[in-house]
Amino acid sequence: MSVKTEHEPSARLKLDSFLAGLKWHKAEELFEFFTQNAQFIDVFGRRWNREEIFKGFETLFAPYAKKNAAPLVEETLADASGLFVATVLWKNAILASMQRTWIHRMSVVLIREREDWRILLMHVTAVQPL
Repeated sequence: MSVKTEHEPSARLKLDSFLAGLKWHKAEELFEFFTQNAQFIDVFGRRWNREEIFKGFETLFAPYAKKNAAPLVEETLADASGLFVATVLWKNAILASMQRTWIHRMSVVLIREREDWRILLMHVTAVQPL
């Protein structure tokens, strides 16, 4: 594992910036966080490629852009020189078609591209209430 320098951007900061940006930035600005071969697996199990993510960005991320939706980086599973994997727990992320499920778990994989971190994969799972 490499040692990070002061000037090297952190994958965790990049993830935090993306999550916060869902409430404040336009889809075009946030789309730049994704790699060319990025994939998003939605709560229904459908896999979206980068082009589909761009076309459906506002629909895919609408539950997470709501004012009361709150992300919590639950766990960092990997933090190496070129790979970062974390799980994010979202509270109050309600989809109209799944009104009884208001908590989602989002697995996020970031990889290093040149001097920056980009999202390679996001996978969302509904958390069923006990």
